[in-house]
Amino acid sequence: MSLIAICSSKINREGYIRTSCAFYNTEDTENRFVHLTNNAIQKYSDNYGKYEDGNQLSYASFQKYLDENFKDYNISFINNIMPKIKCLIIKSVLSVRKLINQEKRKYCFEIFGYDFILDSDFNTWLIEVNTNPCLEESSKLLKMLIPRMVDDAFKLTVDVLFPAHSNVFYNEIYPVDYYTDYENLWFQ
Repeated sequence: MSLIAICSSKINREGYIRTSCAFYNTEDTENRFVHLTNNAIQKYSDNYGKYEDGNQLSYASFQKYLDENFKDYNISFINNIMPKIKCLIIKSVLSVRKLINQEKRKYCFEIFGYDFILDSDFNTWLIEVNTNPCLEESSKLLKMLIPRMVDDAFKLTVDVLFPAHSNVFYNEIYPVDYYTDYENLWFQ
């Protein structure tokens, strides 16, 4: 069983939107806080976290932003944007499928980090795929999402091969808003 970013074509149901602590301006090409939203850059700005904790939004918070600021567009993140993201992920994996797990190792998995950008027309563009995604818990949102994402990936992989004989070591629950504690957030 070879599981990849998407745990054998599984994509995590939750993610987050990275935001900038400076308003976008095409004229201001020297201000890295305008154009680069990764945490490694943003955390050095005096305005870091001014608008959102850790300059990050949950999908639900982003939907609220869309509803408040782009009401006339009637955009649903889950129904309009997420299918495009899934399509790009699948295409990217298919494009390198012969390069993944070339030694045909059994019982391995990999988690990839995907970065996308939305343009002013809400087109979705793949920026990069990280083979070593940052798992830094740099906000309350990531402190909630990352442990659950990793734990759920282990439930699909390691726990299948090495099931617990008791619940002594597996009582830890990582609650995520809008989901039950026993619902796996990786979906096809």
